[in-house]
Amino acid sequence: MHNTPSHILRFTLPILVLAGIISTSGAAKAQDTQRIAAVVNEEVISVFDVQQRMQILIVSSGLPNTSETQRRIGPQVLRGLIDEILQQQESRRLNVKITERDMEDAVSRIEQSNNIPSGGFEKFLQNQRIALKSALSQIRASVAWQKLLSRTIVPTIEIGEEAIDDVVTRVENNRGLTEFRVSEILLPIDNPADASDIRSLAERLVQQLRDGADFRAVAQQFSKSATAALGGDIGWLLPGELEPAINTALKALTTGDITDPLAISDGITIIKLTDQRTNTPPDSGERTVKLRQLILLVEEDAPQSEVDIQLQKARDIASAVNGCTEFAAVAEESGTPQPEVLGKFKLNDLNAQLRSIAASIPVGQASEPLRQPSGLQILMVCERQNTSGPSRDAIRQNLLRERVDMLSRRYLRDLRRAAFVDLRV
Repeated sequence: MHNTPSHILRFTLPILVLAGIISTSGAAKAQDTQRIAAVVNEEVISVFDVQQRMQILIVSSGLPNTSETQRRIGPQVLRGLIDEILQQQESRRLNVKITERDMEDAVSRIEQSNNIPSGGFEKFLQNQRIALKSALSQIRASVAWQKLLSRTIVPTIEIGEEAIDDVVTRVENNRGLTEFRVSEILLPIDNPADASDIRSLAERLVQQLRDGADFRAVAQQFSKSATAALGGDIGWLLPGELEPAINTALKALTTGDITDPLAISDGITIIKLTDQRTNTPPDSGERTVKLRQLILLVEEDAPQSEVDIQLQKARDIASAVNGCTEFAAVAEESGTPQPEVLGKFKLNDLNAQLRSIAASIPVGQASEPLRQPSGLQILMVCERQNTSGPSRDAIRQNLLRERVDMLSRRYLRDLRRAAFVDLRV
């Protein structure tokens, strides 16, 4: 597959011809569905495949099922099918296996996100006159590609602590500024010959979105960004974090507004401002901690000599242990069972004495023993949230998603360039 000539890839589509095929009726329609729409490295996409994907897109995104809609989205549908074939071929080349459990989990997520009763996916498709095989093909391609990316791209990406520190610093330095919750629909332009078709599609989508089509559903079906799986949700952003064209457009939006199609470096994007807020300083008591504890039992009315013995033992333990793993092992040996999953507490939910300790002692260092009615208590903070913004793990995941998004689109672009694609309609 990788040795095929790249100059044969042709994505410019005769839109009117495709729309005419889709709207054909009767015997001619039955005959046309058997026609070949495209050949991708010797693998065939039929007109029936295009029709079925058209129906899936229209139903799931809430677009009106009109000839005008079909004409506008036709090129994108065929491009999407070609991309899926390339993804599936690459997945097979790398021996990516899709299990029944993978497919069941994917279908279950679709049911949940579309308010379809559990187990009702096939009936839903029947009601919408969508072939189960066509829907499962799209799902299988998506699952295979995600598995492929997890195997080939994700392991190559390292998000350093410095990159996370930069985000934390930027958040802290922008207290008091307005943050934007933004969603996107990204339509890449890999071939300049496709620019006009893609812009026409973007204009049509904007019109339908402003007429009430669901942005989340449209993003899931049309957007080529990694955020498509989240309905296009990028999350909370500070001014200036996106490309200049988007930053400029955001200034003129109010909550709920949708931009016109915007030309960016990757192609064309449609942006929705879903919410906005002021980045205010946090209430320190809202910070969270994960704690472990060790209790040495001492009766409340025990003689002072017994208390002193246990107190010395507690101090010896506190000075000897280092880190939560070692602390948990010693606590178990001393008779204090340890949970497998640590509970998370807001500082405000702890009493004054515990709050003071949990807010101040270094992570992984045991506290001084505390006298409690039941005995002597030693605390250790295993994790502390020190900022009001996203956690370091959330920042890491967001940076990873952005990197995977960029590299996966580059990967697919290279597959297109190396592919033999023969359009027949």
